[in-house]
Amino acid sequence: METLTADKGAVLKAYNKAKSGKKLLLENIFGAKTFQPNIMERIKCFEDVCKEMGVSPKKYICDSDDPDDIAANALRQSLLISRCFNADTKEEIDWSNSNQYKYFHVYVYSPSSGWSLFGVDYWHSFTFSGSRQAFLKREHAEYAWETFKEIYINLIK
Repeated sequence: METLTADKGAVLKAYNKAKSGKKLLLENIFGAKTFQPNIMERIKCFEDVCKEMGVSPKKYICDSDDPDDIAANALRQSLLISRCFNADTKEEIDWSNSNQYKYFHVYVYSPSSGWSLFGVDYWHSFTFSGSRQAFLKREHAEYAWETFKEIYINLIK
């Protein structure tokens, strides 16, 4: 197989001038990260998470009305979301490193408005929630809540 090389500046210039169909073609050739290096620009819905992680969104469809099945599926989705954002940081969660912050959602329930995000908090080497749901960056945890609020509410209600 032969490899082609291209000047990144020329590729970015072509992308910026291209219409949506050609932009998609360039993203397929060079990868979306080339044109949208910030993960929060690439991830707008759960299907984007699946695409980023190379899995089919069909694996995460819950056809059941059972609240336990819905919560179990939401857990699977939330784990994929945090894995996706953490993979983008190029850093591993190190549970033995008490200097590395790990960020988690903290929820609150109000009878008038239901479940909502109380805040994003951090812990060092211990956790009050599932460790697989930790984020390495506070802004990723906040963005994940805003983007995937329904998934997190299904997880906790």
